[in-house]
Formats: sequence, structure tokens, C-alpha cells
Amino acid sequence: MRRELTTVRDTVESISVAIMLALVLRAFIVEAFVIPTGSMAPRLLGEHWDLVCPACGYAYTFGGPRIAPEEAMQFDRGRQYVPFNARCPNCRKPFNDAKEFISGGDRVLVLKYLYRFCPPKPFDVVVFRNPQNNRENYIKRLIGLPGETLEIVHGDVFVSSTPDGPRQIRRKPPAAQEAMWQEVFDNDYQPDPDYSRGVRSPRWVASGGECWRTDAFGRRFTYTPGASAGELTFQADATVFLPHYGYNAADGETVINPKVDVCTDLKLSAEFMPADPSAAVALGLTSFDDGFRGEVSADGVVKLLHRKMSASDERWELWSQAKRPPLKIGQGYEVALINADLSLKLAVDGHVVLEVTDGYPQNYQTLKDRVHQADVSPISAPQVGIAAWGGACELRHLRLMRDVYYTGLPLTPLTRGPLSDYARQLENRKVFSLEERVLTGWGTTDHPITLARHEDAPDLDEFFVLGDNSPQSLDSRGWTWAAPTLRLYQEDGEGITRPVYQLGTVPRYNLIGKAFFVYWPAGFRPPGLPGLPIVPDFGKMRFVR
Repeated sequence: MRRELTTVRDTVESISVAIMLALVLRAFIVEAFVIPTGSMAPRLLGEHWDLVCPACGYAYTFGGPRIAPEEAMQFDRGRQYVPFNARCPNCRKPFNDAKEFISGGDRVLVLKYLYRFCPPKPFDVVVFRNPQNNRENYIKRLIGLPGETLEIVHGDVFVSSTPDGPRQIRRKPPAAQEAMWQEVFDNDYQPDPDYSRGVRSPRWVASGGECWRTDAFGRRFTYTPGASAGELTFQADATVFLPHYGYNAADGETVINPKVDVCTDLKLSAEFMPADPSAAVALGLTSFDDGFRGEVSADGVVKLLHRKMSASDERWELWSQAKRPPLKIGQGYEVALINADLSLKLAVDGHVVLEVTDGYPQNYQTLKDRVHQADVSPISAPQVGIAAWGGACELRHLRLMRDVYYTGLPLTPLTRGPLSDYARQLENRKVFSLEERVLTGWGTTDHPITLARHEDAPDLDEFFVLGDNSPQSLDSRGWTWAAPTLRLYQEDGEGITRPVYQLGTVPRYNLIGKAFFVYWPAGFRPPGLPGLPIVPDFGKMRFVR
């Protein structure tokens, strides 16, 4: 009996220690959070449908619950609903009327107190207490740091160390950039004409005589040398370059301005398979009045070139050139031309071999001037193309992607109640005028925001955050509320109370930590229990970039 009691006691002690360790781990090191909304979509998901386009077969997520208005009052996650106003981000085909189950949001692990030991970095994905309501937790991407002045111009972030200092582009780290690419068109997912009637889907069109042949599905292009270079031109409606998201309802992105918000930060890639040592391929993109071209030859010569599209001289200026090992005949190589964050890169098999940043033809001021002209002269859609010459070759897996584009966002209207009292008091103190700013958010074009740094009270330092799903993210750009539980005021040495919280910012004391791993994506539903997605989808577990 005594031995049995000892065994029971040891078991209880082991369980108690395990629970205590779990509680300590949760309190001081790692905590799990559920993502409630789609502000970070499509990489981090709130409630959503997992859909497959009936026209092209492209798999995408659509934010839920977005159901027909007549069903909204009786929403039940255990039932199936028609994804109301969903559309494919690849071929633009509206989803059919099939009913689907809604999946829950991703669950992420967050490193707590990390920022007590190392400083936050731009483009970290952070979890913080919502400054508008401290009982809620938000997840966004950290964009601006204390002491910086920040302004969004044509979808990019520009910062300076002083309010009047020169603005410099905030470039994304490679891992973050790779995670933030959004689909424009993947040629491997060709829309079925029988499903796509009435929808103008993007497509590649070949020119140059009979030098191009395609397979039956239009996915593979074979080049045979002819009298001239063979060209492939990307043809698409100009709206495909606007920052639309398959995650959002087709009519839900009202903040997009089609005259201004044309994304020209693009990544064009293809698999190049030379069949002859003299084969060569060039990938081309335009951005405003500038043309960019990346060339890869089978002999290993790679080049970056540039020219002004409006110039009468059509010759290309050589920007950069390098020599790499020759390509193996019959082997495929992924080549990519990347124009993003005022830099141009040429990559082979994922490795950047050439990059140009100094001397890039656009900058903060030229972009801002062009945005100001857009009402009279709308920004035109970029031109995209591929050319081949020399020996025979084959192109496969053509793919065009765009960078995250941060849109302008109006300030959230003030409503009556304690959450908006602070904003009204700031209006009374002439700190800001809502009437003058109702159509523009914090940090948007012509409305920069300066983030405070408090050397004597670092917990009051201010950060600026944005969601990757820019058209539908309630983030720093639009906050006009302040939770009464924030440290809103502080007395100076003379006993005068002054505001210390700035609307549109996250104070350091509200930061919880850095999101680093999706440990439980939306799961599979076992047979017989369709309403319970309890089987883990291990393939979607991933690190947060």
C-alpha cells in the first residue's frame, strides 16, 4: 500500500511540476495567440475559407465570415456557407455558389519579453495590446521605430532621423520580402475557357514569327531560333496591378485609388532551360518611365540594363554585369528579375547575382511628385515581357508577383464614448484637427508622423505598425481612439499635465512580443465530423517571416 501511495504521490508531483513549468513558460517566455482577423493575410490568417478556383485550379484563402447578408444573423461555424463575393487572385474568376466550411484563424507562438534583451527591428511581426482597447491583442508588422519620422509614398515606406531630414526608403530584409510577395499571375494555373467566360484573365502572348511553340495547356514555351528574337508579352487588365487581395471580398477594398495605387514593385520569374550554348533569355519590367531588363546567357554572362521609355533612343544602358559558371544544357534554372523598394535585382536559382541600388532612377521626391500628378495623369500599368534569342531554349513556370503595397487609409471616425475622449481633447488642445485629416491617415503621403523617443522613460517610446493586408487592416494609419488605460498624460516639473500618448502609435509598454511560429493552422475535418477541424495540417506549420 505504501509503495502504491508513493507512486501516486510521484505521479501527482510530476504532473504538478509540468503544469508549473508550463505556466512559467507561458508567463515569461512563450505564449500562444489566435489570430482574430485577416489584417496580415494571406500569410497569417483569421477566420477564412480554403478555396480552389473552379476555372484555373489555384488554391487561395478568402476571409470569413463573409456570407450573404440574409445569413449573417444565423452564422454557425459548424455549417457550410457560400463564400460571398470571393474571387480568384490568379485568374480573377468569381467563386461559384458551392458551400464550404469556414476555418478558424492561425494560432501562433509569441516570444515574450524578447525586446527587453534586443531591440525591435523593422518588419518584425509583433503582437501587442491594441491601444484603442487594451483588452484586445493585435498582430501587425512593425514598420517605424522611436525617433523616426515616417511617410508612406506610393506604397513604400520612407523614414528619416529628424522631421525635416532626407527621407530614405525602408527596404525589407530578404526573409520578410520573400514572405510578402503577392500573386499577380502564375502561368501554371491556366484558366479553363469554359469557366472563364465574361472574365478577362491575364495571359502570355507570343510574338516573333514561328519561333515560339507552346504545349497544349499554354504552360511551356519552346523557342527555336528565327530571324528575330522571340518575345512573350504579359497581357492583362490594368486592375491586376492594383493591390487587390483574394482574401478580401471583391467589393470590400474601397480605399484603393485606381489612379494612384498601381503597384510597380514586381518580381518576374521563369525556369530557363537552354538547349544550346548560345541560348539567352531576358526578363523585362517597367516602372513609371523606366524600363528594367535582366539578361541571362547560357555561357554564364548576366546583365542588368536600364533605359528611359520616353526617350527616342531605344538602346539599353548597361548598369551591371557579371560572369557566373556556364549553365548546363538541358537543365532548368530559375531566373528572376526583382524590382522592389527602389532596387533592382537579378537572381538565378534564388541567389542574387546582380543588384543596383545606387543610381536607381526614382527616389522619395520623384515618387511624391508623380503621386501628386496622378489625378490629372493617372499612373499607368507596368509593362512585363520576356525575350529569347541565340540558341534554342525552353521556358516554364512563368510567374509574376507584386510586393505589399501600403495604401492610404482615412482616419477612423470618432464616435461618442470614453475611447474617443482622448482624441477630442487633443482636438481641443489644437494637437490635431480631425476635420482637416478625415481623408488621410497617420504616416500617409503628405502627412508624416514623428515617433517619440523618451531617453528618460523608454517604456513610452512609440512604434508604428501596419498590416500586410493593407486595404483591410485597422492599423496605425487610422487610429483616433485611445484606451483610457493607456498612459495618456504626464505631469512635467511644473505640475502641468501634458499628453504623452500619440494617436496612431504603439507604446513600448504595450508590446507583448515577436510572433515566430504558426503551430496550429486551420486543421482538416475527419470523416463523420465535418464541423470539427481537429486534424493538424502539418504542411502549413511555418515560421513567421
